[in-house]
Amino acid sequence: MSETTQYTQIELLTLKGPEYRRVSTAPPRSPTEDEIPVIDLTAINGTPQKRKDLASKIRAAAQNTGFFYVSNHGIPEEVIQNALAQAKAFFGQSEEDKRRVSHEKLKGHDGFYGVGTTQINKSETKDRKETLSLRYNPENDPTVSDPTALNDERYGAQELLWTETSHLPGFREVTIDFWQRRLALARRMTRIFALTLDLPEDYFDEIITHPGADGLYIHYPGTPSIEAKTQGNIDIDAGIGSHTDIQCFTLLWQDMSGGLQVLSADDEWLDARPIEGTFVVNIGDFLQRLSNNRFKSTVHRVYNRRSTSRYAMPFFVGFNPEAVCEVAPTCVDDEHPALFEPISCGKWHRDRLELARGRAAAA
Repeated sequence: MSETTQYTQIELLTLKGPEYRRVSTAPPRSPTEDEIPVIDLTAINGTPQKRKDLASKIRAAAQNTGFFYVSNHGIPEEVIQNALAQAKAFFGQSEEDKRRVSHEKLKGHDGFYGVGTTQINKSETKDRKETLSLRYNPENDPTVSDPTALNDERYGAQELLWTETSHLPGFREVTIDFWQRRLALARRMTRIFALTLDLPEDYFDEIITHPGADGLYIHYPGTPSIEAKTQGNIDIDAGIGSHTDIQCFTLLWQDMSGGLQVLSADDEWLDARPIEGTFVVNIGDFLQRLSNNRFKSTVHRVYNRRSTSRYAMPFFVGFNPEAVCEVAPTCVDDEHPALFEPISCGKWHRDRLELARGRAAAA
């Protein structure tokens, strides 16, 4: 970093109050291979030794920037493109039709959020995106033999989503299929993450049976003006503002538009360029807690400076909402005591979301 480099700061939301991060005012740069590596997931179904070798690569990425790409992830390109076509079909509707499945009507986190109705960072603009969210429902989980055993009144509200989109050919089937495939991948990756923490591979199996698993379609409208709208390197017209993800990890498919930026360990913005055939994976706050801060839940943001639309399909992964988790025993010793108290993934998630909603409402 040059001695003449200048910095600003960004404010982030935490349950203990605002937290500030130093950020270089230099333009985003391309990451090095170590900062955001591309990791081949072929070995995820390989021998125990191959899975351990894969875990070693993911551990290095999780301890560095906390972001990496995965190739050979096992989800066919046709499935992804079919889901993208459904996202485009949904967002191509009128506002009135989209609001038929608003999140207010569907309860919980399911449903439609319009452009400018969320604001993930209060020091930046409202998020210039629209979203359709599909949370975990045991009816959609092929590993659950008796969905009625999981009694949650919010699950029933999801049926309205399918009723009000029944005019979109294949919408329900394609959307659920893509959600199921990402959930299956997430469960396999959770076993690899156990290995990255030097835990038995099945350590988390019992707490990912009905997990936090939110699949989103996101549309970032094109920007009419090609001039960047910034103040002191803070994007004031962000697609989604500077933030960290709440749960364990995120699987992100992004189109080829670009716009995802990741804050490096040296406080520089990195351009997480799209790479065909990959998902971006990043560590979330809850996994950082479990690792006793060994893994990095890194600040990132998105903008769309193109005149055309940008589409993304993230999948946010957590544990069973009632499962109380403590810092992994392998991450604690006499010199490194546990930095965090035990908390359930569900409570952590709810408290963070309620805080964000409260701050957005006050802004």
